[in-house]
Amino acid sequence: MGGLGYSGWWGRMGGPKHRGIITYQLSPYEMKTNAHLISKGTHNFFRRTSSQLGYILPGIFLFWAVTHFGKKRHEWLNSKAGHAAQHEHEHEH
Repeated sequence: MGGLGYSGWWGRMGGPKHRGIITYQLSPYEMKTNAHLISKGTHNFFRRTSSQLGYILPGIFLFWAVTHFGKKRHEWLNSKAGHAAQHEHEHEH
């Protein structure tokens, strides 16, 4: 697979030691991942969502409008009137 040979297990590859890197870690016993989820989580969800509605709603509306137009157009093209109009359009050219 190329290379000069085995350079060591991941994390101990024999390179120079890193200096000045500080890492922090919380004990899993100190974290309370679901603390206040129901009491404060629902309030925060609605607060954050309502602040983003101006960004979300135009995209949702555009998606709905394009989908609605496409479905109506598809239904019309597959109707008797749509077939007749398409047939007339083909004979004009």
